[in-house]
Amino acid sequence: MNQYIKCEICEEHFKNNTDNTPSFANGDDSVRWLTNANINTANREYQREKVATDAWKQDIMETILDRTHAGIPEIHIHVMYAHHGEALRYELIDGQQRVTSFLEFLDPTSGLRLPDSLTSVDGCDVSGMTVTELRNTYERIYEKILEYRISCKWYQNLSDSQVHEMFVQILNNTNDMKPQEIRNAIRGPYSTYIRDRSRSGGSSIEPHELFTRLRVTKGSTEKEYLKFFSRKFSLKGRMELDEWLSELAYLRLNGVRKGINHPKHRKWVEETQSPGGEYLHVFTDQKQIEELLTLALTLLKSVPKGYKNKLNPMTSMMLVLYAADLKERYGDIEASTYTKQFFKVYDAWSDDTTKLYANETMINENQMPPFKELFGGKNPNAIGTIFKVLDIESRVDGQGGLDSFGVFKLDPRPTFSQADIVRKWQEQNEKCFYTDSDLDIDNVAGDHYIPRSHGVARGGVTEYHNLVVTSVALNNKKGNRAGDDFLSSFQDSA
Repeated sequence: MNQYIKCEICEEHFKNNTDNTPSFANGDDSVRWLTNANINTANREYQREKVATDAWKQDIMETILDRTHAGIPEIHIHVMYAHHGEALRYELIDGQQRVTSFLEFLDPTSGLRLPDSLTSVDGCDVSGMTVTELRNTYERIYEKILEYRISCKWYQNLSDSQVHEMFVQILNNTNDMKPQEIRNAIRGPYSTYIRDRSRSGGSSIEPHELFTRLRVTKGSTEKEYLKFFSRKFSLKGRMELDEWLSELAYLRLNGVRKGINHPKHRKWVEETQSPGGEYLHVFTDQKQIEELLTLALTLLKSVPKGYKNKLNPMTSMMLVLYAADLKERYGDIEASTYTKQFFKVYDAWSDDTTKLYANETMINENQMPPFKELFGGKNPNAIGTIFKVLDIESRVDGQGGLDSFGVFKLDPRPTFSQADIVRKWQEQNEKCFYTDSDLDIDNVAGDHYIPRSHGVARGGVTEYHNLVVTSVALNNKKGNRAGDDFLSSFQDSA
């Protein structure tokens, strides 16, 4: 395809092209066409976050209106064929921030203004104007923006893997790309989930509350921080949250003590989303990772104020993953007790005076350093040794041990037998334990008087002495409340 394709003829050209061979053509686009085209300019899995400042966007507008000696760099568009005679769709492969800069200015609701430097555009002072003010005052300058043309390369019939290759190996310098940016270029449901759950990706899935951001302005500088992490978790628009979440998911799903490195991580992301891969059509482990994120949010909210400054990417990840490990092995944990003990251990095993680490070795049998020095890598030796220290502390007899980490074992039997429920119902004279009202056999439910969620040590066992019978509705209403508290609520209302 050697024809130069202007945007005004692209629809006709591509619809009439019957060659299914992957190809590209040179051409150009007008701002007017880009404003009205069915083109996806939202964040894609393989694109960086929209981190352009207002000043950067205004610089683009100055290039359009005043810098006739320069031009906006070339953009790259993938033609997406529709079905049943529908209009073509387009995907912006590269040039997202450039294009969205003038699209944002042209949106009357954005509030973006032209730079103050534009005091003489074709003899007109348009400095500081919004698009509405510009259109109402100098319509010919407004039209000048719409008629501005940008060089373009059109691509068609590219597979996802070819788009991936195009973005990573051709359009970007891979030496400048972070590993997560390369992994996100591997398109599929897992990559989409990671992108959407960690930052706004333009889909129906919202970022998780764990990744809530705060904007802080100091003088003329505005920075973003994470609400629940420390400010040592730096955000520079380079997919830092995508990377943290993907590493968290990888370690949880593949065995945290095995560690992680970039090649293994990338290979796993590729293989699970390739033909025959587990996540080819849907991220099947989404529920498990959602539960992990809920746990992470609960934990980070409960970290004592004096330790908040330690919640950098590595420390917060180990805090969450060890808690998940304890829950899997024993039952459940009380968040505030666990986080307090985690950092108590962190301090004790990092202390250069007591040197608890002096008589211990790492997983690789080398001398163990101060605990805090283990949080510099995610290899099996570093993570395994971190978990080794935490395991030592959780096995301490007497004071400490699992209790100090807030662990409470759950009875493995979730429900009472039907025979025991009927027997207890008869002992209660076929009445509800809590209301003393008549209870039909078809409406009975066995209830843990001390909730099973309170753990075995606190009496939450599935034993006959902890069984009372109530109605199905009241059993659901009681939830995880202790029987004494639930019973008193009826006595108070009597």
